[in-house]
Amino acid sequence: MGDPHSYLRALLDRPGSVHLAVQDSSDRIVAVGHLMPDNEKAEAALLVEDAWQNNGLGTRLLRHLGHHAIRGGWKEMYGLILPGDERISAVLRHAAVPVHFLREDGATTAWAETSDIAIAVPPWRRRTGCRSSARDW
Repeated sequence: MGDPHSYLRALLDRPGSVHLAVQDSSDRIVAVGHLMPDNEKAEAALLVEDAWQNNGLGTRLLRHLGHHAIRGGWKEMYGLILPGDERISAVLRHAAVPVHFLREDGATTAWAETSDIAIAVPPWRRRTGCRSSARDW
C-alpha cells in the first residue's frame, strides 16, 4: 500500500467520513474501522490486529459503521475483500442482513442495503462520556 504518510491525510480528511478505533487496556489501538462516502454509497474498511482477531471486534465495528451509514443517508454500504481473507468473509456470511457478493479481478466486492441494515440491526446504546476499549467488548 505504500507509505501511509502519502495517503493517510486524504483518507482521514475526506468530508463525511467516519473513523472508529478500538484501544486495549494500555490505550494501544488494536482495531480500526472507516466509512467513507462514495456518491450514494459508503465504503467500509476494517483492520483488526492479528492477535485481536476472532474476538468480535470486526463485527462490532462493522455494526457501528452500519449505523453511521444509515444516519448518513447512504443507500448502500460496501467493502472490498482481498483473496484469502476468510475472516471477513465468515463475518459477512453470518451477518444479520442480506450481503451481496461480486467477484471481479481477484477481489470481491460485498455490499448491503442500508434499508436492510436499519431493519435488522438494533441501534447501539451510546454511553455519554465513555470511551470504549477492547476490554469493554
